Amino acid sequence: MSNPFRIRWLRGWTFQIVFMEGKVQVEAHGFGICLRTALNSGESPIAAADRLVLAEDRRRRALYQAWVKGQPLPTPQEGQPHPEERLQDAPDSLVVVDSSAVAA
Repeated sequence: MSNPFRIRWLRGWTFQIVFMEGKVQVEAHGFGICLRTALNSGESPIAAADRLVLAEDRRRRALYQAWVKGQPLPTPQEGQPHPEERLQDAPDSLVVVDSSAVAA
């Protein structure tokens, strides 16, 4: 497996395996954002990447549906990914805006 890698069914995303904060993580870059999740024991990098993008997609769809229905948008704490998706001792947000993609 090369690093960075792509997954056929997740077009627009590029993934890489990184060693950060003392653990192996999968980092996803795409659509102007960067997401990170820990690689669980026994989990392949492809499964971790799929899980990460699926959690972000669910979060974005929920925010969109709340906006369409005129419901108040969840506070930043409520809009976070599932607790399993959060990194321990990580900042409140897993989303990092890629300034180079925004400037282009």
